[in-house]
Amino acid sequence: MVSSESRTFIEEARRAQIITCAIEVLADRGYPHTTLARIAKQAKISTGVISYHFGGKQQLIEAVVAEVAKLATDLMLPRILAQPTATEGLRAYIESNLEFMRLHRKPLLALVEIITHVPGEEGGPGPYSAQSEVAITDLEKLLEWGRLAGEFRDFDQRSMAIAIRGAIDAVPGRLLHDPNFDLDLLARELVTIFALATRRQA
Repeated sequence: MVSSESRTFIEEARRAQIITCAIEVLADRGYPHTTLARIAKQAKISTGVISYHFGGKQQLIEAVVAEVAKLATDLMLPRILAQPTATEGLRAYIESNLEFMRLHRKPLLALVEIITHVPGEEGGPGPYSAQSEVAITDLEKLLEWGRLAGEFRDFDQRSMAIAIRGAIDAVPGRLLHDPNFDLDLLARELVTIFALATRRQA
């Protein structure tokens, strides 16, 4: 596998192509039917090229997780940081999460396949575990902003972060069964629920 320090522009473009094709196969075929051979066929390359860039399937899966996380962060972070208050930041956090699910359906489905089917090596955490923890701790920072600003009541921030993430993370499963599920309506309801749950009483 080529180290990140020594990759050329062409090598980076090839890696991006392979990751995109892996997402396509994961979303269309499911993880149990996602093989390096199928990904290579989708990318019109040999499996040896995948091994050259990633070393193996596990490393490629980890790269897919990182790419999906980057897509979500690039969409969400500017919207959250543009808000003048933590209350509006939390609204933007919830709305942009669901907007990501609307705009990037295949990366979302690929991630669901990985979370559902890929165990950790030797019984350890799965490939999404670290990113899941990052999502919780980042949300805790947003909640802390609201507490320090006097907008939010005093609550256990980790518990609230887990509750918010739990509500959001339940959505992909619903979309699998109902692709036309009303995400706008859900976003409005979740914003209202967690605005009421977090706000400081007068």
